[in-house]
Amino acid sequence: MRHIQGENRHQTSLLPPSLEDFVAADHPVRVIDALVDKLDLASLGFAKAVPKETGRKPYDPGDLLKLYVYGYVNQVTTSRRLERECHRNLEVLWLLRRLAPDFKTIADFRKDNGPAIGQACRTFVQFCRHAGLLGSRLVAIDGSKFKAAASKDQALTRKQLNRDRAKIEQRVARYLERLDEADLEDAEVDLERDRVQVALQRLEQLEGYEQAMDAGRRNEHCATEPEARLMRSGRDGMVLGYNLQSAVDGDSGLIVHHEVTQETGDNRQLQPMAERAKAELGSDELVVLADAGYSNGEQLANCEAQGITAAVPRRVVPNSNKACYQKSDFNFDPKHNRYQCPAGQVLRYSGDDKRRKLHLFKRSGCNQCPLQPHCTKANTRTITRHFHEAAFERSEARLQADPSLRIQRMTIAERPFAMLKQAMALRRFVCRGMAGVRSEMAIAVTGYNLKQMISRIGVPQMLALLA
Repeated sequence: MRHIQGENRHQTSLLPPSLEDFVAADHPVRVIDALVDKLDLASLGFAKAVPKETGRKPYDPGDLLKLYVYGYVNQVTTSRRLERECHRNLEVLWLLRRLAPDFKTIADFRKDNGPAIGQACRTFVQFCRHAGLLGSRLVAIDGSKFKAAASKDQALTRKQLNRDRAKIEQRVARYLERLDEADLEDAEVDLERDRVQVALQRLEQLEGYEQAMDAGRRNEHCATEPEARLMRSGRDGMVLGYNLQSAVDGDSGLIVHHEVTQETGDNRQLQPMAERAKAELGSDELVVLADAGYSNGEQLANCEAQGITAAVPRRVVPNSNKACYQKSDFNFDPKHNRYQCPAGQVLRYSGDDKRRKLHLFKRSGCNQCPLQPHCTKANTRTITRHFHEAAFERSEARLQADPSLRIQRMTIAERPFAMLKQAMALRRFVCRGMAGVRSEMAIAVTGYNLKQMISRIGVPQMLALLA
């Protein structure tokens, strides 16, 4: 046969290949090895970084960190699958020097070293900054929902809880009525003790869920993943998960800061994310891009006070009557603090709505105005102005002056989520609880940042910088 033939499996070699022969000189796995070797694991807080003098020898936390970063980069995230890779994957054999920890040891490392893993992720960002790889002073902030390690069918809202409780109580009431009727007629009734017991257990379970909701001041609870939240997630509809916030450097595409939150929306995330991104970049000034979900006048003003220039479109108020004059048709006079309507009449300041942080401007006598059909059906027209309206206007003015900022935001902020969810297959967390989820995301972000830098400058240059 004229096919290319492989080696005879029973053929012995005088000089068996070394581990170094398993991996090419420019293979990305060498960057993972060099990066972790450069970390000061003890100062970062890794457990067992300094082993005890007595007892069984532990695995080096650096080796387990290498294994996890490699695994998340290559879509291998569970401890059992990582254990299998230690026995059959030539790259892992090289990376760990033939070490093969069991799945429990691998899982415990991720569980016990969450904060330290987060610090390792931040350390790589700082390394890139000091190496001059983060030259941009522009970041894009965005959020995405990642599914928790539990089904959303296990989550129960307060409305569903009250509905289920009412149904059980109705069945119990009907059962008691049957017992009363049987007593009056002196007839025998099937007591159905098993079904009654199940109903009582369910009522007790619902009572526990309600107490958990009251204690957490929320309207939902998931028994298998109490720290996850029901969130709206675009095409996926409602998901049970966590909200990942990321600040991405506009020049390099690196995630310079990330945070896993329980917030169902992004409205309160602009300022904290912008401040942390500014600190990570070590910059006195910073330009921040975000979508309308981050529209928050108070936080926009606070960012400006700290040298952070935000370009965020204002959230459009839904269900407004487009047939009538809009707020933009009224001219504001800052000198006299009043509005002028299209008919030339003045709307004067009449008070504040402190809960919604709005100034109120009103004019009565609209029934006498010939333009009333185009303005309001009432005799009084009210215009609201946010306490930080000027910050909204400055932010929108920046977008109008440079429309390309909207496209920049999409290309910068949304690519990392596509990489994490598609290329690295992190659509659902493996760990449960906020601590475990943060550990997972820190590993994944470290892997993403490594892939991004290798893509930009190549393996040889990365190895030279890490040497």
